[in-house]
Amino acid sequence: MTISHVHCRVKDLSGAVQWFTSRCGVVPSFSDARMAVLEFGPFTLILDAGSDDSVATIGFNSLDCHADFTALVGRGAQVVQPPQDRPYGARVAYLQGPGALTIELEQLLPSAV
Repeated sequence: MTISHVHCRVKDLSGAVQWFTSRCGVVPSFSDARMAVLEFGPFTLILDAGSDDSVATIGFNSLDCHADFTALVGRGAQVVQPPQDRPYGARVAYLQGPGALTIELEQLLPSAV
């Protein structure tokens, strides 16, 4: 088996779609009043309209964590934690996504590859 998609509830569906469109440059492949489908290569994030926000961390692989972090912050993303090298061989940064979602950027460091 391989993972294909994850559903996350958001109270403000149109705001969450706008967040991913303006910060990540992804446009929904499908969207209506109940859900939006955002495709990131082989992985799909489905945002469902809900009465509460899912608490989840959405992790993205990055070839240059600092550059991706700087680009997202430049497009209005709020910083949770700037890029830091971790003892497990990755540089990781966290940003506040829409609702209760956290966006994680992870770059494997050369010694870990």
